[in-house]
Amino acid sequence: MLVRREKAGAILRVYPGLYMRPDYWLSLDARNRYLHIVRSLSQMHPGWIFCDMTAAAVYGVNTSTRHMDLIHIRTVDDKHVHDYGKVRHHYIREEHYEIVDGIRVTPLARTVFDCARRQSFPDALAVIEAVLRNRMMNKDKLERCFESLPGWHRKAALAALKPATGHTENGGEAYSLGVILEERFAMPLLQEAIVDPYDARTVYRVDFAWRNDVGGLIVAELDGRVKYTDRSMFRNGSLSETIIAEKEREERIRLVVDDMVRFSFREALDRTPLVHKLESVGVPRRG
Repeated sequence: MLVRREKAGAILRVYPGLYMRPDYWLSLDARNRYLHIVRSLSQMHPGWIFCDMTAAAVYGVNTSTRHMDLIHIRTVDDKHVHDYGKVRHHYIREEHYEIVDGIRVTPLARTVFDCARRQSFPDALAVIEAVLRNRMMNKDKLERCFESLPGWHRKAALAALKPATGHTENGGEAYSLGVILEERFAMPLLQEAIVDPYDARTVYRVDFAWRNDVGGLIVAELDGRVKYTDRSMFRNGSLSETIIAEKEREERIRLVVDDMVRFSFREALDRTPLVHKLESVGVPRRG
């Protein structure tokens, strides 16, 4: 019956064995689509405990849609378990779990540690930054957990934790910071305040800033395109006003700083374009 309804266009097959009304599915963003699938799988498989980046998505500390294509579940069997389809198994000795939004997941500290030791440095930093930003755990407690929890690649997890401050505003900024540091650029100032030269009451905060040899500022800003696509973020509900306000903000900042570049998240993912832009304005590098 479900197959016939799918062929007729009445429902969508969104995952093996899972179907959804097309109008409702299309109204969801990528994260909520993923969570719908995870929640359904949790009901279908009461014994499953979700871990790694799937658990991080449930906790809200993995917001990257690049990591919402696979389903990660814990296994307590140390023998090799064959992965299949989009399901990936991870051996985790401890059997503790939490229930978050009706979904069984590994405890937060375990989840963050697993993500930090298995993911790339920028992705690991993005998860850790989200935990600190949302004040779910502090850095000292995370460090103690990273030191004590069992698992391979502990040094990688601790390396990702070291520069984390929780001062990035979102996952895109945190990932970009990871790329910047991995490419050996100096640690930037985060959310540095820039006073409007025409109105001292107005203060702008920039994503990344560095002091040059003479004390001037070099600024790099991640181009957050959501502000031009999400109507809830429009200035006075107007796209044109939003664009004009953003241009005015950039012009005022450029009057104060020595140099400024903008980059997209795609450029951070590709790395080379971001590196060239930072080099072009003289961002200092570590030895």
